Amino acid sequence: MEEVIFALSSPPPPAPMVLLRLDGTAAAERFMKLVVESPTPRTEEMQPRVPRIVNLTWDEDAPPTPALAVIWKRGSSWTGNEGVEVALPGATAILDGVLAQLEQTGARPATPGEFTRRAFLNGRIDLSRAESVAALIEAEDRTAVAAVRRVLDGEMASQIGSAASKLLEVLALLEAGLDFSEQEVQSPGSQQARVLLEPILTDLDQMLGARQSSAVSGVIPRILLWGKPNAGKSSLLNALIGEELAIVDAGAGTTTDAVRGVLGSSGREVEILDLPGERVAEGEVESRAQQRAQQLMDADDPILWVIDGSRDGVEIEQEQQSMPGEWRSRVRPVLTQCDRDGVVDEQFLQDASRVSSRTGEGIDELRQQLLAWCSRSSGQQRSDALRFNARQWQLVSTCRDRLSNAIAQAEAGPELLVEDLRDALHHLEEVTGESTPEDVLDLIFSRFCLGK
Repeated sequence: MEEVIFALSSPPPPAPMVLLRLDGTAAAERFMKLVVESPTPRTEEMQPRVPRIVNLTWDEDAPPTPALAVIWKRGSSWTGNEGVEVALPGATAILDGVLAQLEQTGARPATPGEFTRRAFLNGRIDLSRAESVAALIEAEDRTAVAAVRRVLDGEMASQIGSAASKLLEVLALLEAGLDFSEQEVQSPGSQQARVLLEPILTDLDQMLGARQSSAVSGVIPRILLWGKPNAGKSSLLNALIGEELAIVDAGAGTTTDAVRGVLGSSGREVEILDLPGERVAEGEVESRAQQRAQQLMDADDPILWVIDGSRDGVEIEQEQQSMPGEWRSRVRPVLTQCDRDGVVDEQFLQDASRVSSRTGEGIDELRQQLLAWCSRSSGQQRSDALRFNARQWQLVSTCRDRLSNAIAQAEAGPELLVEDLRDALHHLEEVTGESTPEDVLDLIFSRFCLGK
């Protein structure tokens, strides 16, 4: 049995009208205790999904207030529980009186996100749609609303479900080969496994490439480090974060996939991604890394253009001119290795920050500039791309990394491949809530407002 909860699901008084929601076992019975018509209608006389005007008691010394009520039977409401929706005058005194009367019947005020959580637990929505409710509340413009509506309509769940289903099929083939090897059930070989898994990796890359940075529901803004090989991107990432996250070497091409770090100060955070340098790919792995970097660059995240300050100015200008026009409004230049001899003149690229990852010159100042660059008002969203919040992005990204590792290590044998694929599938299922720990659910729904 579900406790009867109630909450206002419209803007608070003063207002011409407000909407009150009740949810839980015997919600209609609790509500009918406030009805004071003569004769008082019985609960069974209130037909489900048919609006009816009733009079509600809210103060012993005041006449009842008219209201419009709709009863929802179990299985037909948004949460899946029995429920009541009540529209009544938006006077503060009347609303407070009605809420007090409801508490006297044994109903209680809902906690933030409790309605949405009940809908999720009852299988009415998946977790990605539940989280998008909070994003919809904070959307600032029509494009943001459209983006969130796509998630609410199930687009994310459909894409995640499709990838998970394909991954599960491959995993089932591999496990069958292991469990029934004596019955001549043949497990896919390493090459066949790669052929089956690479389309799934492509699907995940496309999903991650469409992700747009946003401050909604805890999403961390993101900055991409981009530039020529050996421009100093990896050294700059390590200097900004204060950890040896990326491999630094004089040879070009040490970064073959995006390396992530989180820059934080005074409660603000920015995710920094060190992308592979632009060059002709050598081998399939580097080619795939270059393709993924291109997908990330084609999103709308800010780009920190990392330039070796000791390079010839003409070459730098040519690089700038070759930059795609649609990137330029998002690009900010930084000249690295400025402790070397022969650094370009101070008048060259005057808007560029000048730093040295080796000596630390300019790093603190650049760190603060990057945090300020990505500061946005709460709830700001841009574009109409499929949206991931921070939790969803990390899970899909981790799944992608596990899958990529499984493909690369397929020669190690089916046993290890199965373990990697199980781990990848587990992270993917957490996006829609099929295997989400209870404490994670508590954190997610605690961010909601009352009445949702």
